[in-house]
Amino acid sequence: MEQVVAAMKPALVPVASVVLACALAAPVWASVSAAEAALQSAEAVAGWPRLFFGAEQRKAIERARLPAQAPVSANPGDAVGLSATSFVLQGMAQGRRGASAWINGEMLRQGDMLAGRTVVIEPLAVRLRLAGEPDIVLRPGQQSLDGGTPVQDLVPADAFRKK
Repeated sequence: MEQVVAAMKPALVPVASVVLACALAAPVWASVSAAEAALQSAEAVAGWPRLFFGAEQRKAIERARLPAQAPVSANPGDAVGLSATSFVLQGMAQGRRGASAWINGEMLRQGDMLAGRTVVIEPLAVRLRLAGEPDIVLRPGQQSLDGGTPVQDLVPADAFRKK
């Protein structure tokens, strides 16, 4: 009998430690489920920032990102000329089969046309070329108007600082 008890001692220590750990952790598990239930309340949900937004919130965010439109004249005789096209580069990807860029929510490949301009995808930027006019060079997140206005960052230049 002593031999059986001696052989079981090394196996009993790990089993006893697991049982003891479960007994100590049971109150913690109960408090976690209570905290989870508290986070489901409407007040708690409203206090935390959201990762996903509703359709109306997304539209408001998109409107805030686009540049302000020039006021439209009420008189049809006031010819302002062609309205400037806004270009926003949302992202770009380069792979073995070529490169693509997302401008104004549309996926474009090297050489595609957008508002009469040829898309040229470079390693760090996208160049929009039109004969006889200066190129528009956009990096991801930047926007520009067709009229030759300077490129604007969606994030202000002084928002981030390097140490």
